[in-house]
Amino acid sequence: MGTKIALIAALCLQLSLVVSAAAADISEKISELKHQGTDFRLRGDHAGADRIGRELKALTPDSGIGYTFSLNTLVTKLTWDGRDTQYDELILEDAQTLLAICIRQISEQPENYLGYYHCGQAHFSLTYLNALRGNYYRAGTNGSSTISRLEQALNLNPDLIDAKMHLGIAYYFADNLPPFVKAFSRYLWFIPTGDSDKSLPYIDDASEHGEYFKDVAKYLYVDLLSNGTELNQELATSHLSDLVSRYPENPRFNLRYISLLIDRGLVAQARIAADQFIDSAVQFERSQQDIDLARLWIIRSHMEQKNLEQAVSLFDEINADLALQTFPTWARSWFALTSAQLADSLNDRDAARQGYQLLIEKHAEFASQEVLSAARAGLKKPFALGR
Repeated sequence: MGTKIALIAALCLQLSLVVSAAAADISEKISELKHQGTDFRLRGDHAGADRIGRELKALTPDSGIGYTFSLNTLVTKLTWDGRDTQYDELILEDAQTLLAICIRQISEQPENYLGYYHCGQAHFSLTYLNALRGNYYRAGTNGSSTISRLEQALNLNPDLIDAKMHLGIAYYFADNLPPFVKAFSRYLWFIPTGDSDKSLPYIDDASEHGEYFKDVAKYLYVDLLSNGTELNQELATSHLSDLVSRYPENPRFNLRYISLLIDRGLVAQARIAADQFIDSAVQFERSQQDIDLARLWIIRSHMEQKNLEQAVSLFDEINADLALQTFPTWARSWFALTSAQLADSLNDRDAARQGYQLLIEKHAEFASQEVLSAARAGLKKPFALGR
């Protein structure tokens, strides 16, 4: 009898070791895929990131990891053009599936930080999508849930630094709600409370110490810093330069770097960066759209320096029909503004007025306030080259 018991115990131990080894192998595979997929996103290879998302969903269908990864990829795509609705349905589907999984995880294991972490990211995706679509009630309720869930995840695991990236963004946007929403916020319990003192430090911490989102957080940190003081803009420029060096194939990093240099008046550096970007078009298989976007920023720099001939010559190299079809919506408004301002500079006032008016009528919903203000000013008074 004792021999049988000993044999059963030995078999159980062996089975336990096999299960543990298999679990360790799966955990290692998950980590490997997440690092690989994040690198794909950072290099601008969204097709590669999508493939990793599908692999993670198949590998861990009940954990939520694959859905969380896919949502981050979808939101990354959406940030390039907030008016593009082709990802809406999939974001909603993946977020609802993820919420079902993570809510069950929390119910079964209330002390498991991963359930709260996944729920926080699902709510974050819904917050962002609904805010873009003007669904402020849903954006507000999901924003509150984002902050609550991610704070709970950090309370359970203070070393989960990656959670600070989404949490920092949630705090930032909650503190910078549209004015008309803020006006009613005291009556609406669902509007999340912002905290600027937490937002930037959280994102900075994720950019310095995060596991998967380190460089993603750095780019987001850059975006927030670029709207601040000259010192913050210098830091943003330094971070962007680093990202461009590490991920030269990613057009977003390059184009943001060029535009920031121009915003800061560093025109010579901007043109060097733009030339390098265009010269590497074949090497990195850049799209015509991205090349023309770089040209657009160079044109703007020529206009600021009153180089009309160079600006017009380079503008003529851009296929207007193609640009208006392929540019993200924010870039179309800049292209339309540039076209009208160049017409003004060439003393074609009728064409300029028509361009400004059309921009205001057609682009008012998604053009930046900077673009719309310039168009309205152009209607009142002819545009003049220079800062």
